[in-house]
Amino acid sequence: MLVLTRKPGQSLWIGLQEGVSPSMMVGELFAGGPIEVMVTKIQGGQVRLGISADRRFLILRDKLWREEG
Repeated sequence: MLVLTRKPGQSLWIGLQEGVSPSMMVGELFAGGPIEVMVTKIQGGQVRLGISADRRFLILRDKLWREEG
């Protein structure tokens, strides 16, 4: 599980890892189960999220996603 802390206005992105074909059937990507997003903690103006997904998904904070693109 990946754990990220986000403040209001911040985001995260879920895409495909490099080498995973975007034409792959959705059923294949989710064969191991759905993406789970769990709120693990709320403190002041921050929320901590736990994210579980198949390893073929890439999950990045907004800033890192923009650097990748």
